[in-house]
Amino acid sequence: MLLSNRKKMSDIPQNTCLFKRIEELEMDAQNFGFYWEHINQLVEQIQSECIEVQEAWQKNNRQHLQEEIGDLLQAAVSLAVFCKLDPHATLLKSIEKFQKRYAALVALAKEDGHANLQQQSMEVLSHYWEKAKNERSNSA
Repeated sequence: MLLSNRKKMSDIPQNTCLFKRIEELEMDAQNFGFYWEHINQLVEQIQSECIEVQEAWQKNNRQHLQEEIGDLLQAAVSLAVFCKLDPHATLLKSIEKFQKRYAALVALAKEDGHANLQQQSMEVLSHYWEKAKNERSNSA
């Protein structure tokens, strides 16, 4: 049912999956005529939200930071919906990819004699991450 056929947007059941709630809001907005025309607009929105997250971080305002991260997440989900991708399935794939890369990173670091990577520089962390990515892409 379209939201415009409901009394108000808050009528979306609170127990509805968050991704489904955003999808319903996006569809209602589209049907009302408020929609994204091009993927570039969404990418620009995401970039803008990233800047706002950085600004909120610099101000050390946790409430504002939470709002901006929420806006960023919603924009990312809107991008998935715009691309006609299931946001839930898309995030699950990303989690699976991260888990595989992280497992490869841990194995590589341990092969090199590291019990963990605490106290290592970002350069070292990036080295192992890139190595894990390359190992995964070569074995896929």
